[in-house]
Amino acid sequence: MEKPWYDEAASEEDKLYEESVNKIRNAVKQSLSFEQAAALIDIEDEVLRNSILDDALKVLIAEMHFSEKKPLEKVARTLRLPLKRLERAKEEMLKDVEQSAIEAYKSSLGKIGNA
Repeated sequence: MEKPWYDEAASEEDKLYEESVNKIRNAVKQSLSFEQAAALIDIEDEVLRNSILDDALKVLIAEMHFSEKKPLEKVARTLRLPLKRLERAKEEMLKDVEQSAIEAYKSSLGKIGNA
């Protein structure tokens, strides 16, 4: 079977990032707390590690809270994290989405008439 183009294009850091987020997601599905799942990620680069953990938490919130429609309080109990931490992450996530939408809109305006 032929490899998808993105397998070759993805950097080692991108692969490590994706593998780490998936490892955290799977560990949480196996009833580990978020902190226990995070401890499974062995990355020396503290900036990359923190980015992975922040994004993994946002992915879990998106899946559990938005997709599965679980109240944020229940998600906090499942992850064994303070509700305030999840509220902050959710707020950051919504701001990220808003910023992405603004950038996409501005980008689309620049393409009008330049086809």
